Amino acid sequence: MGLFFKNSAIGENRIENSGRWPVRLTHFHLIDDYQFPATNFPEIFFVQQGNFLHETIAGTQAVREGAVLIINPGLKHSVKQPEEVILTRVRFLPEWLAQEYEIIVNSPTVLSLFFDQSWLRYPRDENFHVFTTRNEGASLIRSELEYLRKLLKEKRQLEPVTRVSILKLMMLLADEHQRFWRGVHEVDFVPEVMHAFDQIESTILRGENFDAAKMPRGGFEKQAIENSFEDVSGMSMLDYANRRRVFHAACHLLSTREEPRRISKMLGFTTTGEFVKQFEAVFDIAPTIYREKFGLEKDETPEEEA
Repeated sequence: MGLFFKNSAIGENRIENSGRWPVRLTHFHLIDDYQFPATNFPEIFFVQQGNFLHETIAGTQAVREGAVLIINPGLKHSVKQPEEVILTRVRFLPEWLAQEYEIIVNSPTVLSLFFDQSWLRYPRDENFHVFTTRNEGASLIRSELEYLRKLLKEKRQLEPVTRVSILKLMMLLADEHQRFWRGVHEVDFVPEVMHAFDQIESTILRGENFDAAKMPRGGFEKQAIENSFEDVSGMSMLDYANRRRVFHAACHLLSTREEPRRISKMLGFTTTGEFVKQFEAVFDIAPTIYREKFGLEKDETPEEEA
């Protein structure tokens, strides 16, 4: 964990960082105004202590202990007139959770969370949420944040237990704010959709191109599968498969030192050029630069060797 102080003009504000990408946790100890720049990542803030005025381009509102602020990409915001404030911020790369497919797809509650794009890396008109937690909810959130901080201090950010901790934290927050897919905690996906999810995932992991026309139907009508999938996901099976494959590629870039061309071949991209094109379409960044920014450091062990 690193500890550093802001310049003397700001006074005794302190920032304590734990972990590194793909997940970072920061404690802000604020006694003077502080501005957070716009970022490309969703940010989750929990007010551990104190109260302040929170300012965005939309206006200013009072925020107090126990509140949660969810800031989606592209929004600059500021803390004004803080009174002994401690804020905990979590930032993570949603694509890193692609490895927890079994947990996500087999839990109606978790799956419903992932179809509310407020949690993911999408620019939105509605890109700012503030809500107050209940006493019990605040206690659970505090505990999970402290557990996550402990994992990160132990340099376990690449382990499955840390991904599960992030999922649990997201679920606790979503339950407090009722931020789920179409407001529903448990999405009752019809069997046709679950069949499509599994077929797409297995095709990607086999390193094959997904072709909806050739997908085994499992006894379902082709049109019924396609219509049901688009109804619940808002995208075609091919678009979902392409995005899902890019997320898996991102996971490899984050946790291994495999060359992009090998990752491309492993996941069934037609060419390395096509891989780069699809990757940039999702992340607005080339795979090599993505790895440079977020991947392993020299002293870190790749996940496969851990």
